[in-house]
Amino acid sequence: MAEYIAALGFLGDPLYWTMLILAVVLLGTIGLIPGLGSTTIAAIAIPFLLFNFGDNPTAGIIFLAALGGLNNTLDSVPAVLLGYPGAATQVTFLEGHQLAMRGRAAYTLGAIYSVSAIGGVVGAVALLAMIPFMRPILVRFSFPEIAAMAMFGVLMVSVLSRGAMIKGVISGLLGVLASTIGTDGIQGLPRLTFEQIYLLDGLPLIPTLIGFFALPELIDLTMTGRPVSAPGTVNTREVLSGARYGAGKWRVAIRQSMFGVFMGAIPGIGSAVIDWLSYAFGIALSKDKTGFGKGSLDGVLFAESAQNSKEGGQAIPTLAFGIPGGSSWAIVLVGLLFYGIAPGLGMLDQHLDVMVAIVVTLALGNLLITMLGMVATGQIAKVTLVPYPLLAAALFPLVFIAAFQSTTAWGDILVLIGAGMLGLAMKWLGWPRPPFILGFILGPIIEKNLWTAVGVFGPVGMLTRPISIILLIFAILSVIYLTKAMARGTAVGQIASAAAQQGGVPPVQGGSGDSPAAATASGWGRKLLGRPRARWTWDSLFPFAMLAVVIAFLVDVSGLNTGAAKFLPLYLSAALIPLILYETFRMNVYRSEQVDIMDLGMRTGTDRVAFRAFLGISAWLAAMVIGGAIVGLQYATVAFAVLFGFATLQWRGRKRLWALVPGVLVAAVVFGVLDAIMHVIWPDRVILDWLLGR
Repeated sequence: MAEYIAALGFLGDPLYWTMLILAVVLLGTIGLIPGLGSTTIAAIAIPFLLFNFGDNPTAGIIFLAALGGLNNTLDSVPAVLLGYPGAATQVTFLEGHQLAMRGRAAYTLGAIYSVSAIGGVVGAVALLAMIPFMRPILVRFSFPEIAAMAMFGVLMVSVLSRGAMIKGVISGLLGVLASTIGTDGIQGLPRLTFEQIYLLDGLPLIPTLIGFFALPELIDLTMTGRPVSAPGTVNTREVLSGARYGAGKWRVAIRQSMFGVFMGAIPGIGSAVIDWLSYAFGIALSKDKTGFGKGSLDGVLFAESAQNSKEGGQAIPTLAFGIPGGSSWAIVLVGLLFYGIAPGLGMLDQHLDVMVAIVVTLALGNLLITMLGMVATGQIAKVTLVPYPLLAAALFPLVFIAAFQSTTAWGDILVLIGAGMLGLAMKWLGWPRPPFILGFILGPIIEKNLWTAVGVFGPVGMLTRPISIILLIFAILSVIYLTKAMARGTAVGQIASAAAQQGGVPPVQGGSGDSPAAATASGWGRKLLGRPRARWTWDSLFPFAMLAVVIAFLVDVSGLNTGAAKFLPLYLSAALIPLILYETFRMNVYRSEQVDIMDLGMRTGTDRVAFRAFLGISAWLAAMVIGGAIVGLQYATVAFAVLFGFATLQWRGRKRLWALVPGVLVAAVVFGVLDAIMHVIWPDRVILDWLLGR
């Protein structure tokens, strides 16, 4: 104990506090800029830190650990306020953005800050206490256990999809199937790449995620022409009121935080997976399960508690074994190695001060960034009262810029558009999107670990390992229990009435076969099995498109000669075909009652008026992309921000000058940050080069 106390001497060093506060201030800015991540900033900072603080590893490591370990708290701001989810804020977007639409944005963020602070402190304490004891547990997590944990996540789609279970399972399996595009990670054979070099590495996560979730929401909200939320209290007092609610949930926050620490300590389980699993874990232990997916604040807190605490969990394999628990901790590991600090038991001896500094930084940093959020959010939340077309004028360009930074190629933009079209189609037609993204994220983990586990232990041997058995049994029992529990939900119409009373949220239509009376506040109503009646609509053609894609996968992988490359996509395709055929038959032959699909439906409806509005926005986006291929993406995005704002904003007189604000913001990001600081290489002007014969 005396050694630990002596290691706290860095707290008297002004440089420590300077680096910590600098990281917190940077995160306070980064958290509000969609697409600009702390991992990128940390990677850029490494050479600067080594050059200026080469003889002071504590200062450099603290800065990197603060950037990586504290970035989750303010990531929730764009997810709640703007409907812009990140990889780790999908649940926050699903539940929190609906609360923002009811005028509860500031209250929601205040509650998030409270549980985030609790989660951060719990994660830091767990890191300090568990490192000496985690080795016996972690060394027993091999390929079968990681595969079992990933399959647990896929099984949760039946819970996340609620009444539309078949659609949810299809969506989740399609996500896993999509993750197999590209070179397989075992034998290096290309699958469904169409001889395109860009696809050899598979579909990039960021453009796929942004296109699948963010782009459809931006289009839908822009079509409404209204602010994100109804007028509500958006001052600091409302933030503090929400913070008191969050603090009152300290028992739940600690429970979820411990779950986040455990999940984070398992290498290979990323933030996006922990997001959904902690959400499902919280639902499993809740007495009332009826409100989840419709704007539940408790659902947000389940995920946010675990997201902050998981940083302490991810630090465990990083510092104990040199295995990064996540992308942010991979940057910290690089910094440690550059400073000549080897992870492992040696950190408890020669570099105890560095390890203790990381622990204290996670605890103090979470408290500081929580205070920053509480002070600023009351004013930031007022952005939800701005007409959404004005916000969209800045957000659409930022979405395309964020997506293209994945590989800095036009392929990123095409993936963004393709994922956006698929996401909008599923949103429009009532297919749940969360299972698809969960399956897409878990797919590589399942394929690599499952095939290796079968090869090393055999199909039977991997099922005889105690931890694998426990995880699989727990997963199956959880699905059975939660499916029965969620089936006891309240009627969708009651939810619609409650939402309308709280915020006056505009009605949301379902598919083309829905009547106006079937609209709900979240767009949940869909058809399930009922009495036979043949009906052929545009909705019913969507499963046929899915079927064609799956058959194309099956034909492509059937030609491969090795089992490793076709193992997962072959069996997935074979399982998906009968499921899609069944759902196609059910949709076209039967008519039934509405059920929940746990996803945001179309706020603007799905009639011809909505479709014409969609075509108008699509034309603007197409013009931006074509313009980027002619004059350059950086100039096209700035032009879009200015012109779209003037064209869509209904204000008159001097108020129309506000349409210049999106252009100024996008120009500052493009030329002030990406060009001047990050020196981004912009994609080629392919159309101009083609016209000039270059």
